[in-house]
Amino acid sequence: MPRSLFIFIFLILHQFEKIEAQNSLGAIGQWREQYNNKSVQALLKGDKIYGATTHQIFSIDSKKNVELIGKSNGLNEIGIAAMAWDDLNQQLVIAYKNSNIDIIKGDNIYNINDIVVSNLYANKKINDIKILNQWALLSTNFGVVVVDLVKHEIKDTWFPNNNRQAMVTYQTALTKDSLYAITEEGLYSVAIKNNWINLNGWNALTNYNNLGLNKISSNGKTVLAYNKHLLYQLPSTTSIYSTNASIQHVNRTSTGTILLTLTYTNNGAIIKLNADKSTSVLIDSTQLINPIASLEDQNELWVADSSRGLLLNNSSNQWITLDGPSDYIRGKSFINETGLLAPFYGNAFGFAAYTSSGWKNYTKNNSINLPNCNAGTIDPKDQSWWLTTSTGLVHFQPNTIAIENSLPSNTIGDYKDIQFSSDGKLWVLQDQQGLLQKKDNGWNSYLVPNSFIKKGLSQMLVSKQGQVWMIAPQNQGLYLYQSTQVYNTEFWKQLTTAKSNGNLPSSHVTSLVEDLEGAIWVGTDNGIGIFNCGDISKEICDAYLPPIKNTNGFVGLLFQKETVNCMAVDGANRKWIGTNNGTWLLSADGREIIEHFTKSNSPLPSDTLLQILIDPNQGEVFFNTNTEMVSYKGTATAGAKTQNQIAIYPNPVGPEYHGPIAFKGLVENAMVKITDLNGRLVFETRALGGQAIWNGKTFEGQKVASGIYLVLVRDDAGNEKGVGKLVITSGQ
Repeated sequence: MPRSLFIFIFLILHQFEKIEAQNSLGAIGQWREQYNNKSVQALLKGDKIYGATTHQIFSIDSKKNVELIGKSNGLNEIGIAAMAWDDLNQQLVIAYKNSNIDIIKGDNIYNINDIVVSNLYANKKINDIKILNQWALLSTNFGVVVVDLVKHEIKDTWFPNNNRQAMVTYQTALTKDSLYAITEEGLYSVAIKNNWINLNGWNALTNYNNLGLNKISSNGKTVLAYNKHLLYQLPSTTSIYSTNASIQHVNRTSTGTILLTLTYTNNGAIIKLNADKSTSVLIDSTQLINPIASLEDQNELWVADSSRGLLLNNSSNQWITLDGPSDYIRGKSFINETGLLAPFYGNAFGFAAYTSSGWKNYTKNNSINLPNCNAGTIDPKDQSWWLTTSTGLVHFQPNTIAIENSLPSNTIGDYKDIQFSSDGKLWVLQDQQGLLQKKDNGWNSYLVPNSFIKKGLSQMLVSKQGQVWMIAPQNQGLYLYQSTQVYNTEFWKQLTTAKSNGNLPSSHVTSLVEDLEGAIWVGTDNGIGIFNCGDISKEICDAYLPPIKNTNGFVGLLFQKETVNCMAVDGANRKWIGTNNGTWLLSADGREIIEHFTKSNSPLPSDTLLQILIDPNQGEVFFNTNTEMVSYKGTATAGAKTQNQIAIYPNPVGPEYHGPIAFKGLVENAMVKITDLNGRLVFETRALGGQAIWNGKTFEGQKVASGIYLVLVRDDAGNEKGVGKLVITSGQ
């Protein structure tokens, strides 16, 4: 059965100077990709211009409207290996790196997973796709797989060696009467009759065996084959073009022009090979870093650059923004009501910021590269950005676009984590040293005791009680520093697995989070411990290990034998848990599983979670995995301090809408009553933090009639009240 394809991406065109794809926020329960789309892997011309980034597809129509297509709106996988346009049936054929296949036809997506589930061949990699009338010819590492594009099923497998033995096939090319295949054993051809071939009729073209050919393309009767430096037009064995650069892509346009995509050591270019074998440079090396494909469409030239993205050349050069961070996010991100701050860390410099207007990337300041940033936070007073680097801090004022380098000390050790405490002080964790606190214009140091291991400090949490929880290096449990913000005694303590000294489920601590009631949830490689500690200079600070009844009836511990990589708390005090087996939403006490998302049942690109962040206003949950980031519109938001206007979405509810109805801007845990205009109670529910959800049905499960409904809100004390109106035009 086909899967429906929904498009949530739209184009913003500013005076025809800048093309951007923006990822609009959907309804509750919907997902959207937050992918790094800087690397464009392929281009082709169909009913639109189509391209592939590392993990998703994009299309651009004649009006320059951009659509992004990923797992959130229909695709079955991430990791694009190849694609082709079927002009006869008006559909896009996509092959993935795991050998799965999707076919997009209109609003439907058809999946063909036969190669994925087959055990016939060890190496099932798909290298290329060509279209032969109603057939898609997939060049694989075992032969040419033939897909029926009408029935959406695999028809046959062709083997150029005529003996049905696996043969790595890199690419095929078609003329009116012949099919060519470049393989690991050389170049082969076979005659095409009635859109089919004689299965044992392949011929080895041994004249080309010593030319090192590994790519091939065709247009009409012309067949072009090439290697890294030489281009041939068959049947000649004499090259028509040679270069010291690397030939990445060759295509012949409808007008007969040969376009060559070239890369040099540190850049690339697009050139045109003229009829007299002279060349003309269309886009020079000052523009391109690593071009891998080009496409001419009327008077426009499109270029896929795996390092810079998508370039459109018409009257000028124009880089098209496909939204998303410009690199993988491997630092510790931070989110609040103003936006998401995401350091790249790893091998990338700078950071990205996500707001309601989309992603913006910061890699340079006045042409100077920003440093490698580890962790970020946002000042609650002026909303400025702070980031840690190996040598100090970067203080970024977005409004003034100015960077202030702040050096808290000159001691040895990278600056790792950073956080503002509830009283507005800035705390920094420095490896090999301990804690730094910015107070007014000065810095105070709180060094880890000499009896503690110092090298390897990387993550901390400053609690509302002024206690700083740190993951101890070398699997030594936790370090806990108590300031005098709440308690009178300054104190250091190490927490371990021993009872009366931490009671951790494991000494290998992996994550920390504080919930809305002030409890500290500690993730380990053996589940979760929950702390509610007072003055640690006087009281025992032990973790509570919540018992959970498993499906088999046995009682175990919360996430026992599971590595808890990350955790987050939503507006209803529920816990999102990230593991190596997907992400889980638990009730506030952790005893009930509400959701469990994996890459198999959701648009998660990977089951390995690195960090989870929650937008307090929108309830959007961001999942950063070890591949890419995606987000999910959750059901809980932060509660409002006072009850003002009730935001209702959608309103009115039209006949085309079948999702949940959300009431936002509510005080925490508010009671929500829905009545008709006569005052008859239709439904009531509790807010999850600051948002309540209704499915548009009565207590008895019947869909309500069309009409106007009142939404009545109050807190438990009856002090905060509000009234809203909801119009339903899709009822009975």
